Amino acid sequence: MKRLFLIVAAIAALAFGSVAAYAANFTVSPWAYSCGHTDFGTTVTRADTPGSNGCPATDVAGDSAAAYAAGTLTLSKLCGEAEAAKCTADDLSSGATIGGLKTLTAASFDLAPASYCGAGAPRLNVVTSDGDMHFFGCSANRSGNHVSFNLTAAGDGNGKGGIVGKAVKSIDIVQDEAGVAILMNLSFTGEAIVTATPTPAPAATAPPQLATTGGGPLPIGLLLGSALVLLGLVAFVMRRRTV
Repeated sequence: MKRLFLIVAAIAALAFGSVAAYAANFTVSPWAYSCGHTDFGTTVTRADTPGSNGCPATDVAGDSAAAYAAGTLTLSKLCGEAEAAKCTADDLSSGATIGGLKTLTAASFDLAPASYCGAGAPRLNVVTSDGDMHFFGCSANRSGNHVSFNLTAAGDGNGKGGIVGKAVKSIDIVQDEAGVAILMNLSFTGEAIVTATPTPAPAATAPPQLATTGGGPLPIGLLLGSALVLLGLVAFVMRRRTV
């Protein structure tokens, strides 16, 4: 019976260990980019100002924005209606960095109604540990309002062999085509980055205390013994006087 319990405990430990190391926990960090500058924030915007602030004079004025709240990621890249056709070519984009994973085995999200979903945006950009950039487009992986990315070589829009079995350096959702993408129920699964728990510093020990002398009440035995000796001396003296 004891042996059976140990076997069951070992299996349970392996199972829970797998869950801990192979988790779906991740972080979402929205960002907005324009003309060589990227800002991060829960709600963040950047402007493309043609001919100034490092923006090409051939760009058209536009704005990018990213926000993440209540599990919904909203990404946009917008220019004036008259310039919408040129907006996609602008040095302007929004997105979100996905953190907490060192491998990626599955990635998906749902699109809100009327959300933008083009061939190249919102796309998934993944840089693997070998330095290769892989990207996976929205429309090619869409079924209804659900997008589930094919991370194999067949789904890699950059022809770099996919990311299956590879360690990843960075994961980003990128909106760099003109439009607004509203993404819900984001799901990213892979091996979690485990942060080592720092070893606690040893507790400071108090310096050794030397034995103290003096002070405190005298032992009762010593007091009684002293009293008896004193009485004996008094009796002896009195006896000598009497004689």
